[in-house]
Amino acid sequence: MAATDRVFLVLFATGARHRASLGAVSVKIGGVNADALYAGPQGSFAGLDQLNVLLPRSLAGRGEMDVSVQVEGQEANKLRVAVK
Repeated sequence: MAATDRVFLVLFATGARHRASLGAVSVKIGGVNADALYAGPQGSFAGLDQLNVLLPRSLAGRGEMDVSVQVEGQEANKLRVAVK
């Protein structure tokens, strides 16, 4: 992967579109803060929201990690992802 490549984790949820601002969305992957660059309507399915999260390069090769998402202080169910 080139140094300029960007890798995103795309998550689907409900309730993200009703946030006050994008700054009200917090994502941590393996304890590392990750930037949510979009959190809003998914576009094709009514009521479904999408979060586009830029993966920090420091996560490369770390394997399975917990993902935690908070919107307006409300925590979503945790999930696990594997980053190669």
